[in-house]
Amino acid sequence: MNKPVFVWIKNIKFSANLPTANCEFISSNNIIHAITSDDIARKCNFNHGLAQIVFNHDYQGNTVVCAIKPIMTNCKQEQYLNMVNFAEQHHENLVGRFLKLLSLVTLEELQPFINFILDRMDILQLFISSKASHKHHHSYTGGLFEHSIEVAEMTYQNARFLDHSDVECQTGLIAALFHDIGKIYPALHSNSNKYIAGPHDSYAFALLATPLGQLGTLSSRIFSMLCDLLATKPYGHKTRYAIEHVLKQADRTSAESNFAKIRFNELPSHYFYTQVNGNVMYRISSL
Repeated sequence: MNKPVFVWIKNIKFSANLPTANCEFISSNNIIHAITSDDIARKCNFNHGLAQIVFNHDYQGNTVVCAIKPIMTNCKQEQYLNMVNFAEQHHENLVGRFLKLLSLVTLEELQPFINFILDRMDILQLFISSKASHKHHHSYTGGLFEHSIEVAEMTYQNARFLDHSDVECQTGLIAALFHDIGKIYPALHSNSNKYIAGPHDSYAFALLATPLGQLGTLSSRIFSMLCDLLATKPYGHKTRYAIEHVLKQADRTSAESNFAKIRFNELPSHYFYTQVNGNVMYRISSL
């Protein structure tokens, strides 16, 4: 069976005479007409919006939807399509992963961050299309978005696994998702889309000033924790929140894993080592 993919479902209509339903969805900017079972369509209790689906093709070439998992999001169809257009085609699934992460934030105090990012298409465009670094990790178009999503997914999942509270899990998710968003600040205020090094931790506070201000009026404790997670840490810093360890590990894992993969990208698949800064790095390819 194929892997789940994110699509925007336009409509699901039940057949009057057959135990099937017609499903119309958008994928890769194309409208696709598919069929699914009456049972799958009724169980999802959903007929419009973002969803994670599994589909394949029958022997007649018809598209058949085998599973539908709705993603509850405030994002509108126009916003979703704009975001997909900002992403390169092979990064389209990242948009779905991003919106799925936003759907996990249910605390009222953190909703200003969801509303802010979905309302600022200028920021979203740069966030989705920018590099995460000049030459180190995720140093390609869309790398910042990919890295941010990876860090947020790992932070949230690991925090849940380690039995952190809901407020720590969700605050950690927001901090992880936006920990590097300050890297787009120079491009947002100039005519250049090139990566420009700078104090991105400080820039993040400038970009997130509006939702941070709203959070401060709703919960001083969550505000303090989120600011601490986003702030630059001086040498000898003593961690105040346990969730910071989870976020730091996720950030390091995403960066170093990508850095290693980039080193091997231009090498033949049978190469099992390479040199990086005078050190040997190994890998095991598919056997």
